[in-house]
Amino acid sequence: MRFPHFNHRCCLLVTTCVFPRSSSLTSGRQRVNGVDLYYERTGRGKHAVLLLPGALGSTKTDFGPQLKSLNKERFTVVGWDPRGYGQSRPPNRDFPPDFFERDAKDAVDLMKALGFGKFSLLGWSDGGITALVAAGRNPEQIHKLVVWGANAFVSPQDLKLYNAVRDVSSWSARMRQPMEEVYGAQVFAKTWEAWVDGIAHFSEPQVSIDGV
Repeated sequence: MRFPHFNHRCCLLVTTCVFPRSSSLTSGRQRVNGVDLYYERTGRGKHAVLLLPGALGSTKTDFGPQLKSLNKERFTVVGWDPRGYGQSRPPNRDFPPDFFERDAKDAVDLMKALGFGKFSLLGWSDGGITALVAAGRNPEQIHKLVVWGANAFVSPQDLKLYNAVRDVSSWSARMRQPMEEVYGAQVFAKTWEAWVDGIAHFSEPQVSIDGV
């Protein structure tokens, strides 16, 4: 399944600053599909929204403004760190061919475990892809969908771009800092290289983003 109406260019990095948290925010870990997934939750509205971060992203790096500013009377907002990202470690992150489907299942199952029967998804970059897969496979549970910076496929031009930034030591300190604060310099560099290798799988002929 492909998504031709979405921009296929993927933003490479999450935000470069960390925003203050709301005092009403709570956090925890929920056991889902054999791993402990970290999440943050705020608001008490009837409309539940799950925030899905980009490549190597986390609630801390990607969604400070949303957790702080979305209407807490109207929405219940949940941010999460996908398995192997941020504070959902261990395990260390890996990138098998079905990692988007795995993240989509984890995301939906996390919301079920937190007691939400129907909810909306807001995702960007890899999180946008995960949101699209989750919505396509669970249409009865997804209320609304907002995505940006998500790939429908990986072109040769995309792959060339990803390989050009494989070595994070060539990035500016400002771009590296948020991720190094979360992972440490060595783990960040290793995980980013693994992501480049993982996303390259989708540039192969007859391989689509959602594995179909």
